Amino acid sequence: MRARQLRRAAPIALLASLTLISTPGVAFADPAAATSSQDVRTALVAKQSEQSGEKSLDQQIASAEKALEKAKNQVADAQRKLDNTTSVHDKAKQATAKAQDRLAQARKQLDKAESDQRKAEQRVQKHESAGFSFDGMVDSVLAFLGSDVTDSLGEEVENKREAVSQAENAVGAAERDGTKAKQAKSNAEQAHEQATGRQDEAQSELDKLNERKQAEEAKKQEQAEAAPADGGGAAPAAAPGIVKPAEGTFTSGYGARWGTTHYGVDIANSIGTPIKSAMSGTVISSGPASGFGLWVRVQHDNGLITVYGHIDQSLVAVGQRVEAGQQIATMGNRGQSTGPHLHFEIHENGAKIDPLPWLQAHGITL
Repeated sequence: MRARQLRRAAPIALLASLTLISTPGVAFADPAAATSSQDVRTALVAKQSEQSGEKSLDQQIASAEKALEKAKNQVADAQRKLDNTTSVHDKAKQATAKAQDRLAQARKQLDKAESDQRKAEQRVQKHESAGFSFDGMVDSVLAFLGSDVTDSLGEEVENKREAVSQAENAVGAAERDGTKAKQAKSNAEQAHEQATGRQDEAQSELDKLNERKQAEEAKKQEQAEAAPADGGGAAPAAAPGIVKPAEGTFTSGYGARWGTTHYGVDIANSIGTPIKSAMSGTVISSGPASGFGLWVRVQHDNGLITVYGHIDQSLVAVGQRVEAGQQIATMGNRGQSTGPHLHFEIHENGAKIDPLPWLQAHGITL
């Protein structure tokens, strides 16, 4: 008896197993698959962490510069659209005014034609039974012509009424065009305002980043000046044959500034302040220069080239030999400048390097 029960239970158990296997949504865990999924999730988390990592300050500035450039292009495009819609709106207003003038003239002519018709009808009615007489010749003729005259005047009135109707339709069309043009102009003004707002935000963000970088550079400079050299000794003296190019206040360093790259350092002082050659060398430029107004460039014996921009007056000529510390120019405010200062650059193997650490390495602080 028990054997028969067991034989009956076996097929039922097998059928249940097959049902579970074939039922949608019911699955058995695959250790290898589970491990693979875990690896994928781990990689994704790592990738997201990498992407969410804070960019360097220079990268943030570069991104902000691109955002500002994009915003400026959007403002320019919005301005073009605003100019176009404003022009269309102005023309629509003029067209409406002209159509209204034509309607006023048409109505005036209709009023006159209707008045003439009424007067003619009154005269015909008054003299329709009168005979011909010398004294009343005009009235008699009018009475004789009768309906011919009034019919002619009636046609004139109908023509004037048609002209008024056409003028009214023209005014309606012009006003509808004006309404569309006004709405288009309003939309363009709103788009321009929004684009300008985005540009202001982008400019503000870039200014903040540049100010932050300047603050960090100033802090590094202060730390470099305060830190003792060689494990506690005094700051290094200026290297022989290298001098400070000008006396004044350090106002701007090397790097991003106002959407461009500032390739030198600025030293501000009054116009006429002496500018000296940082090292011995030969003058290779002396005179006008795009952006700088006037400049002097010196090729030095070690291969470096120094640039002195925004000068007020050059005191040397091309080909002239100068010594370290020799005055070569006076400080000015020429070219694209916001105040009297010296723009000082150093070129090494054709590349513009940061003058600040180079000067500090030779014992010169700005």
